[in-house]
Amino acid sequence: MTRDELAALFDPIQHSNVECDGFSRIVFSVLTERGHKPILKAGALSARGAIVRPHLWIEVYGFMIDYQARRWLGHEPWIPHGVFRASETEAIYEGVTIEVKVLPEPIRRLMLMSFADVESESQSRLITPEIIR
Repeated sequence: MTRDELAALFDPIQHSNVECDGFSRIVFSVLTERGHKPILKAGALSARGAIVRPHLWIEVYGFMIDYQARRWLGHEPWIPHGVFRASETEAIYEGVTIEVKVLPEPIRRLMLMSFADVESESQSRLITPEIIR
């Protein structure tokens, strides 16, 4: 897959309210279901003296996928974000491969919902046709 293809898959969910572990598990699951072989890594991320530990990210086809580094390190231009090659960032990723199972699609969908969405959906299920009349 190309950088653009990977970005097209995950840019739309980049502002979801999930931490690096959840986001990386979602990316891992989507790619695995599509027949790719992503590697889920866990370890530390450091950039200009700031360190995030623990931190999770994905490696696939020579790219790193990390949409959550800026959550912890700020929105500075040197903080990696999205789909990139390790050589394109001064940030240092150190970690080990971890084994996980694919998250089922309904679980991923729930993880990506905002609290307001979850609350709205649960309320709509409480309203029966008899009440609506």
